[in-house]
Amino acid sequence: MKSNRERLTEIASVLASYGFGHIYRTRVRTKHKEQDATNLRLAFEELGPSFIKIGQIISTRQDLLPPSYIKEMSKLRDDAPPFPFEDFARIFKEDFKEDLDDVFEWVDKQPLASASVAQVHRARLKTGDDVVVKVQRPEIEENLLRDIQLFSRIVSMAPETVKEMLVDAKAAFKEIEETTKRELDFRNEGQALVKFRQLNKELDAVAAPKPMLNYTSKRVLVEEYVEGIRGLNLQQIREEGYDKYDIAEKLVYSFLSQVFKDGFFHGDPHPGNLIIKDKKIVFIDFGIVGELSDAVKEDLIKLMRAIVFEDIDQLMNLLLQMAITKDKVDRFDFSEDLNDFYQSYVSKSFGQIDLSTFFADVLHVTHKYKMVMPNDFILLAKSLTIIEGVVSELHPDINIMKIATTYIKASDDISLVDGISKDKLKLGAYQLASDTIKLPSSLKKALDTLNNGRLMLHIDLVHFEDKWREVNKMVNRLVFALIVSALVMSSSIIFVMSEGAGVSFFAIAIFIGAIVMGLWLLISIIKSGTL
Repeated sequence: MKSNRERLTEIASVLASYGFGHIYRTRVRTKHKEQDATNLRLAFEELGPSFIKIGQIISTRQDLLPPSYIKEMSKLRDDAPPFPFEDFARIFKEDFKEDLDDVFEWVDKQPLASASVAQVHRARLKTGDDVVVKVQRPEIEENLLRDIQLFSRIVSMAPETVKEMLVDAKAAFKEIEETTKRELDFRNEGQALVKFRQLNKELDAVAAPKPMLNYTSKRVLVEEYVEGIRGLNLQQIREEGYDKYDIAEKLVYSFLSQVFKDGFFHGDPHPGNLIIKDKKIVFIDFGIVGELSDAVKEDLIKLMRAIVFEDIDQLMNLLLQMAITKDKVDRFDFSEDLNDFYQSYVSKSFGQIDLSTFFADVLHVTHKYKMVMPNDFILLAKSLTIIEGVVSELHPDINIMKIATTYIKASDDISLVDGISKDKLKLGAYQLASDTIKLPSSLKKALDTLNNGRLMLHIDLVHFEDKWREVNKMVNRLVFALIVSALVMSSSIIFVMSEGAGVSFFAIAIFIGAIVMGLWLLISIIKSGTL
C-alpha cells in the first residue's frame, strides 16, 4: 500500500496530465468547459476504484459542481477487475469464523459482478436457498477514505476560481466521507432492505431481495438471489410480453410512494439496480438510500403547492427555511431570481412540469446564493433524474409529472391543498369572531390617531442607501430648475422696469446665466437616461 505522500503525488500527477490547470480556469475560460469535464472523468477512471466511487458519489451531489461535470461523473461505470477468490473466502471467514464450505453447498468462483467497492458471487446455502454473497474489496475502506481526504486537500489548495464553484468544499467533502462510511458498512444495507420490504409489503408491483442477517457483517452481505430480466433489457421485456408503458408507470408510482408516503427511497435506481420478475419491479443494491423526515416531506409538497398557486414569497421562505445559509441572503435579489425561475413554469400546467428539471433549477438558484440544501433533498433530485432517464428509455412519451398529479389526487397522504380538520375550522371560526369583535375599536383608535396628527408611516426600503441617493438627486434637480425659473423671471422683470432708462446689462447677464444653467441641467438629465 502506497504512503499518503506517494498517493498524493500520483493523484496530482494524473490530474495534471488530464489538464487540471484548465479546470482551475473554468470560471474564466469557458472555451474548453465540456472537454475539461470529460478530462476529469478520465482522470478519475485512471486513478482506480476508489476514485471511480468518489466520482459516483459526487454525481449524486448536484450542488457541488456545474451540470456538465455532474453529467460526466454520472458516466463512471461501477465495474472493476475482480479480486482473487482466495481473498473473498478469507474475508468471509474473518467475519463469521466459518469456512465457505460450512455455510454453502457451493459458491461460484466466477463473480456475478465486480464493482469498485465490492464483488458479488452466486451461491447456495446449506438450507437450499439460492443467494448472492457480496464481499467488500480488500483494503477498499482505507484506500477510499484516504483518497477522499487527499482529493479534498488538493481542492483546498486550488485557486478561488475553483472554490467558488463549490458552496462549501470542506463541508461537502466531510459529508461525502460520512456517507462513504455508512455505505461501507453492509449492515446498514441489510437494515435498509428489511425496512424497504416492510414499507412495500402491501404493493403487488414492487419487491426487494430478502437479506440473510445472520450472515451480514460490516464487509459481507448475503441476500436472496433474484432471477429475472436485468438491466431493463427491452428485447427481453418484449419477448416476455410485458407492457413497457405499464412498467414505466409502476416504476414512477412506486418511487412517488417511496418519497411522499414512506419518506424512504432508493438513492440509485438506475437500470442495473432494477430486475423485472413475475410482473414485479425488484429493487436491488441498497447501498445508497434517502430518508426524508415528515417536515421535509411536507416542505416538498409545499414547494409544489407554491408553484401551482404562483406564491413566490412562500417559495422563497420555504427554501430559506430548508437550506443552511452561510452568508446573509439578499432577499430582494433572491426574490427577483425566484420570480425569473417561476416564469419558466408559469405558462405550463402542473402536468407539464419536468420534475427533475424543477429540482435542478431549485438547486441552481440556491447554489447562486451559497445556500446548502439538505443532502437527502439533493439525493432526491439526482434519483428523479435517474428515474426520468429510465422511464424515457422504456416509453419516451410518458410524462412523470402527469403521473405525479394523478398520484397526488388519489393519495390520502398528500394534497396540493391544505387539509382542513374540524379542529382547524373551530379554531379559525373563533379567531375570525374575535378579530371581528375587535375591529370597531381598532378602527376607532386608528381614526383618532389620524385625527390627532399622530399617524406615523413606516416604510422599509430594500437597498435604502441607493434609493435615497436617487431621491436626493431628483430633489436637487427640482430645486435647481426652480432657481433657474426664478432667475429667468427676475431678469425679465428687471429688463421691463429699466426699459425707459435704457438696456439693463445686469438683467441680460442674469438671463444668459439662467440659460446656461438650464442647458446644463437638461444635458445632465439626458446623460442620466431618465428623461
